[in-house]
Amino acid sequence: MAKKEKFSVDGSALFGSMSQEEVREAVIKKTGRPQNDKLVRETGAQKGLPVELTRQTLIVSVEQIETLKNYAYTERMKLKDVVSEAFKEYIENHVNPETLLTRPEDWR
Repeated sequence: MAKKEKFSVDGSALFGSMSQEEVREAVIKKTGRPQNDKLVRETGAQKGLPVELTRQTLIVSVEQIETLKNYAYTERMKLKDVVSEAFKEYIENHVNPETLLTRPEDWR
């Protein structure tokens, strides 16, 4: 039978002549998605979102949300894309930017 090689406490048998820093880098591999510095991380609600997006909770009727969900399913779209499209269309057709008031900073 072959003789089993014993590993030393410092891992030299496993890692050979690598320095401790090289061993540490080899052992501690970074996993998961690469970090994206363009993401907003100021609040928990914004965590992981691009700068141009935010999260918002809205209260809508059950009938309206079910209709939007069914439309999204029919068109094979995400609900957030359907809502975004609806907002965009409404703003283009019904909102005149020249008549809008600027809200105070402390107004929600």
